Formats: sequence, C-alpha cells, structure tokens
Amino acid sequence: MRIKIIITCLLLATIPFLGAPCFAEDYKDEGTLAIVSDYTYKIGSIDSQEKYKSLCLFGAKYKAVVLSAKYLTHIGLLKNYGKKQKEIFCLAANELKISIIEKRLIEKESSYYIKIKTTIKSTDFIKGEIKNIELEEEENNFSWQEEMGQHVYKQIDPGQELSRAYRYLRKRDWRIAIIYLDHLEKKYPNWQEVYFAKAIGFYAMNSIEAMMNALKTSCSLGNREACEDIKGFLQYDESLKTYSD
Repeated sequence: MRIKIIITCLLLATIPFLGAPCFAEDYKDEGTLAIVSDYTYKIGSIDSQEKYKSLCLFGAKYKAVVLSAKYLTHIGLLKNYGKKQKEIFCLAANELKISIIEKRLIEKESSYYIKIKTTIKSTDFIKGEIKNIELEEEENNFSWQEEMGQHVYKQIDPGQELSRAYRYLRKRDWRIAIIYLDHLEKKYPNWQEVYFAKAIGFYAMNSIEAMMNALKTSCSLGNREACEDIKGFLQYDESLKTYSD
C-alpha cells in the first residue's frame, strides 16, 4: 500500500504540543514519513555553543518523532508504547538522519533556531526500543553508589540522557529520578525538558508547589505543554474554591 498525505502547516499549528511542523509533500514507502520540523532554544548564560546547538537539534528531531508516531500509529504501522513512549521517542530521535533547512542565532532574543527535514521509518522506533532495553539493563546493574549518586556523563547526548529520566519515572523511582534530574539541570540549566520531567516526579511525590515551580520554569523556556498544564491546574484549583464557597 502506498500512502500519500498532504497536510498544511496551518492545520498542524492547531496541535499545541507540536507547534507548527508540517509534512513534506509526500512519502513514498509504507511506514515512512518525510517531515519538516523546527525548534527554538533559549540560550542560557553558561550554555556553550555545542550545548545549545545540540539541545536545539534534539528538540526539532523529537518534534518530528512525536508527529510521525501519531500518524504511523493511526494507520497501524506503529504499536502503542504506553508508559515507555517518552523514553523510546527520545532514543528514536537519536536514530534520525536529517538535513538542515535553516539555522540561525537570534541575538536579540538570546535564542537559537533550527529547521530540519527528516525521513522517519517505523524501524527507527524499533531501534529506539532496542536501545531502551539495553540502557535499562545497564542501569539495573548500577552499584548502590552509582544509583544514589546519579551523576551525568560529560558528553552531550540529550536523547539518551532524557530517556534515562523517563525510565526512572516509569518505574516509579521518584527519588532517584529527581536526584538524576537535579544533576541534569546543573548540566543543562536552560533545557525546558528537564523541568517538565521534574514536574512529573514532584507530582508523584505530592510536592505540588515544587511541581508548579518546575512547570513555570519549563513554560518560561518555551514548553507549550507545560504552559497548558499550568492553566489546567490553576483552573482546577479555582473550581474547587468556587465549589467550596
């Protein structure tokens, strides 16, 4: 079966989490999507050029993965990964081969922008799933000191590093997840995804104030999903007040 999809960027802009990436004109093989996506990263005062470029590129690749997963799942070419979804998507993003359409430093806004085109196959997700199993096995063999210390590696690998955080969260290792994310925050203080993951951990630990603070930081760094979550929680809180009155 050959599939052709033409979707305008205007339509996709209505999907809050994805922003406005769009499909390329068509894709030729079953289980394959050609996608254009972009990302803007707010540069921190201590971000090196290598860091902000790597984080920005990962953001664009991750958006492409999320978008492709949505459509591949709907046509039955990709399984539902359930609670493992985020960790596998992070690693699937690492598998992508991309071409850069545009990249630029926006000095007035202290940000970096990149637009990419990539071809995503259902096999990229399988590779991500296999890598996820390998990494989880490695982490299961950590010594007590490694487990409690949760130091991050010197190399820059956003996909692999973030996937580790989501594995801890999925396994309900809340304390270890927060320790690890604290270290990751020191390495990437302006990375919105770190704070969003921390918000999930804080919520699970019933630390609502800490969760809201993490969401606010993630939102301020450009995470639309975090901004929407804040609105939802605030509206819920107001509804309870109204009910009690």
